[in-house]
Amino acid sequence: MKKRIKIITGSLLIAISYNIFFLSYDIIPNGIYGIASLINYVNNYDPALFLLMANVCLIILAYITLGPIKYKNYLLPGILIPLFIYIMNYFHLTVSFENLESITVVIAGSFITGLGYSLIYKAGDSVGGLDIIQDVLDSATTNKNKIVSYLVESIILLGTLLILGFESMLYSLIVILIIRYTATKSKIGISTSKMFYIITTKENEVKNYIMNELKHDLTEFNIKGGFSKNKSKIIMTSMDTKNYYELKEGVLLIDPKAFISITDGYEVINKNLSINKQDKNV
Repeated sequence: MKKRIKIITGSLLIAISYNIFFLSYDIIPNGIYGIASLINYVNNYDPALFLLMANVCLIILAYITLGPIKYKNYLLPGILIPLFIYIMNYFHLTVSFENLESITVVIAGSFITGLGYSLIYKAGDSVGGLDIIQDVLDSATTNKNKIVSYLVESIILLGTLLILGFESMLYSLIVILIIRYTATKSKIGISTSKMFYIITTKENEVKNYIMNELKHDLTEFNIKGGFSKNKSKIIMTSMDTKNYYELKEGVLLIDPKAFISITDGYEVINKNLSINKQDKNV
């Protein structure tokens, strides 16, 4: 039930953004929605009808190529989004933003669309359209890339430039970048932790600082230098992003020559188990 609520809400947000922010102000969004907007601008063809027909054809393609289980991930959003757009157009649900700068409308529409994408992706589904084509291509080759998205977005930008002009093309580029960023973050998550890999000659002091001062667990790996062949150890620990500088600066104060590699950690499970057990036993 929660999954369907997310999909319905996400589809509704995408439709609201498309109809109120993009379609009403000749702003061309990304993907199949951008193609629908350009076609609508050139010959006044109903974008909702185009999106519905395109998604139905692509869903059938997904059923044939990806199988009867995978295609279901595109079914509900692929039908709901065009349906919501059609309903809003039918009842002429528009909002005037005459007092707002165009860039404000662009950013607002992009983030609302990105939020809609995020809800659908978090529900385990896809928005359909180019996602289907990309998944079909990915299933047929081991060389996975986003060439379809890049190609279509390039065509959209070129079409926007030729039809609506340079300013509209810039707005379209901003929309594409914001939606892509938001959608990517919704898939992989926002980094809440940092993974530290530390090589230091003052190993005991650094370990003491991490475990006793910062109250964080750590793991050690035995390593050998690729060039020097010298044996050493790597100290690995996970730290909340908000404590990132505290650990980094603390280690550098102990050993200014310490090697520190820091990467994003999107999810850490059972963090600090040893420290927590020790605290309970004290």
